[in-house]
Amino acid sequence: MTRVLILATVGTMALTACAPVRDPNLGYDADGIRVCDLTVSFGSYAMGVDQELKSRILTLVAQEPGLDNTEERPWGREGESNLCIHAPRPGQADRLYDQIAEMIPTYSERAPTTVTHRDGRSEASVMPPWRN
Repeated sequence: MTRVLILATVGTMALTACAPVRDPNLGYDADGIRVCDLTVSFGSYAMGVDQELKSRILTLVAQEPGLDNTEERPWGREGESNLCIHAPRPGQADRLYDQIAEMIPTYSERAPTTVTHRDGRSEASVMPPWRN
């Protein structure tokens, strides 16, 4: 039993020693994928995403200077996706979060849209109470 533990520990140390060097200012998940500074999730209530809102958000992001490696990650059959935004400066992420959060309506009969900041803040539209 002791030998197995020692071998497992040595094996883990060897793997750790070979891990790629990453920028310590950026966050990575357990799989080594860079964590998004902002994530905008475009959902659907079985009617597709809110295309008008999505277009406005994509335009805002496209006009923002210096954003690096922004990508859209589709996950649904009706256009649902997550927009992963990597902002080179923390202040830029904060400002973009505020701008996107302001664009998202409180209620949406068509589709939920959520913006989540890397620090845990989140703003989302929900289905109107009169539709529940």
